[in-house]
Amino acid sequence: MRYSFKRVILFVFLGCGLFSDAQSLKQPSFVEYSLNAGRIVKNYPVFPARKLAVINSFVIGSRLSGNKSWHPYYNFPNASFELAYGNFGNKKVLGNFSALLYRFEFSYKLNNKFYAEISPAFGVAYFNKPYHAINNPENTLVGSAFTFSAAARLNLRYYINPFWSVSAGAGVYHCSNSHYQLPNLGINLPFASAGLRYHIRPLNFLFGSRSIEKDSTYHFQVRLAVGHNEQGASTFPVNGPKYPIYLGAFYVTRYLTPVNKFHVGIEGWYNSGLYDFITSQRYYDNKEHLRSSSLQAVVGNEFLFGHFSMLINGGIYFYNPVYHEKLRRENDKDFKKQLKGWITARLGFQYYLKDATIYHKNNFYAGVYIKTNLGQADFLETGIGYAF
Repeated sequence: MRYSFKRVILFVFLGCGLFSDAQSLKQPSFVEYSLNAGRIVKNYPVFPARKLAVINSFVIGSRLSGNKSWHPYYNFPNASFELAYGNFGNKKVLGNFSALLYRFEFSYKLNNKFYAEISPAFGVAYFNKPYHAINNPENTLVGSAFTFSAAARLNLRYYINPFWSVSAGAGVYHCSNSHYQLPNLGINLPFASAGLRYHIRPLNFLFGSRSIEKDSTYHFQVRLAVGHNEQGASTFPVNGPKYPIYLGAFYVTRYLTPVNKFHVGIEGWYNSGLYDFITSQRYYDNKEHLRSSSLQAVVGNEFLFGHFSMLINGGIYFYNPVYHEKLRRENDKDFKKQLKGWITARLGFQYYLKDATIYHKNNFYAGVYIKTNLGQADFLETGIGYAF
């Protein structure tokens, strides 16, 4: 119960970031319904049966008109809230799914009638039939009722008239609890979509220009975080304890543009679950605490949206002893498993105390992050940091 409450706090934090620009709801300029259909990708040998998945999507949003200094740098995108509901092609095992996502829509004019659109979205999903050891043991995809959710779309939009438009396209939904609770194979649903949009306010008055002064100096940044996960593979063992993981990081940063902050740095963490494993298995005779730690070099970018930012980075381990020792003792030569011991990635959402596009230093921030090893979720982390 205590950790479930922590998860609620995480989702509230994410929600605060999503609602930081409430123009989408206060003064909506469009509403839309779209129908999405596809089939979940099988990503494990033992996998639940699934048929055609059908997801209904309801969207309300508006165009960011320039009342924030960063809007012109993204060409005044549409910002919207998406409510998705449906099933993944197996109601008995996978049940129904609902999600609330915040979405940016970047449009590119092809001619007076046609527009191409790219739309990333992030939020929270709820499943009414997650894994249960007795009542639903076949659902190895989702081990918890609440998960992180993300989506990406590529659409072609046709304007019938100033008030109505239709769209067709393709995309993908992804859901995962970041190894917080096993099993967690996750859901990847590629889909085709068709939608109908009503434009409440067809005309949008855009103002503002790209006038933020670029900062070409190098800065430093530090971050402290705590992660949690269940030790094990993607599907077992289940109902184990959640172990804390303590992380510290140091970065050198530089603004490539007023809304893009590049970073390179070093991250290290101590995994208490790993320490429990190597001591219980008597893996080593000494230095158990040191060998329960990992170090990596990372490089990445932050996409800045005022106080809010999205962070993406990739890393390479240069100290990860237990994982490589385990493969050596088991004589496991699988290439993918070998790569997992070297390559990492992270997706994060941060909230700065001051607008990060204007205040480039002396700025506190807090964040929620998902760390992966070669695409497989490792742990969910929350943390605080400071930009010097």
